[in-house]
Amino acid sequence: MRNPALLLALAILSGCAHSGERLDRVSITETAKADPWESANRTIFEINTTIDRVALTPITNGYRTVVPEAARNGIRNVYDNLQEPTNLANAVAQGKIKSAFRALDRILINGVLGLGVSDHATAMGLDEQKHDFGQTLAVWSVPSGPFVMLPFLGPSTARDSVGFVVDFLLDPVDYGKNRLLSTEERYLQLSVRILDIRAGLRDQGEQLLLGSADPYATVRSAWLQLRRYQIFDGNLPAEVEEDELLYPEPAPADVPAGADDTPAPANSGAPSSEDSPPPTVSADLAVTADQTVATPQP
Repeated sequence: MRNPALLLALAILSGCAHSGERLDRVSITETAKADPWESANRTIFEINTTIDRVALTPITNGYRTVVPEAARNGIRNVYDNLQEPTNLANAVAQGKIKSAFRALDRILINGVLGLGVSDHATAMGLDEQKHDFGQTLAVWSVPSGPFVMLPFLGPSTARDSVGFVVDFLLDPVDYGKNRLLSTEERYLQLSVRILDIRAGLRDQGEQLLLGSADPYATVRSAWLQLRRYQIFDGNLPAEVEEDELLYPEPAPADVPAGADDTPAPANSGAPSSEDSPPPTVSADLAVTADQTVATPQP
C-alpha cells in the first residue's frame, strides 16, 4: 500500500507547498471580503434562490420522502468514494504526503471492503480529507480574487471558480464513467448527485438563513470563513485578540538578584540613571481605548 515511487514524488512536490503567513495572505484576500462584484452577485443569488424554491426544494422533499435514509447514505458514500482520486491528485500537488496516502488507503479499503457503497475507512479512523484544485492554487500562493456567486453552483471566488473547472475537466473518474455510461445514464447520475447535495444542505446549512435580515451577506460571510478553514485543513493560524491590541502587556523588567519588592521611601533622593520611570499611557491612547470600548459594535 506504500508505493516508493509515489512517496518520492510526494517528497519532491512537498517543497512546492507553502503555509503559514504566506498562505494566510492569499487564502481569502481583502478583495474577496470587499466583494467588488456585489451588485451582480446579489442578482445571481436571487435567481439561484428562486430556482431553488420553485424547483429544487419540492423535488428534494420528494426525494427524501421516497428514498430511505439508508439508501441516501449509500448514494452519498458512492459519490464520496468517487471523489477520492481527485482528493489524492490535489494532495499530491499540494505536497501533503499523509493526506495523499489517506486518500489512497480510503480508495483501497472502501473499494474492496465496502464495494464502493460503504465507508469502512471512516469506521477505521480514516476520515475523508477533501482537497480541490482551488485549494491547490491557494497553496501555490495564488490570491483568492473577488468573491463571486456562480449560477446554480452558489458562492465561490475567482480562484476557486478556476479550480472547479479544472477539477471538473480532469476528474479521472469521469473518463471511466463516459466509457461505461450512456448519455442518458450520465444525465441521470448528475441529477441524482444534485438532489443528494441539496438534500444534504437541508440538514446542514439551511437553518443558517432562517431569520437572517440579509441572506446574501450571511451566505457570503459564512462561506468565506468556511473556505478559509478548508484551505488551512482546519489548522487556522493563531490570531491576536482585540484586547491584546488595545491593552498590550508591558515587557517584564529585569530584576537584580536579591532585590525585594519594598518600594523606596518618598524622600530617598533623586533616582539613579539606571532606574526606569513607571510605565505611562498617553492621554490620546487612553481616550482612544475608552472610546473603542464604550462604542457598541454593530
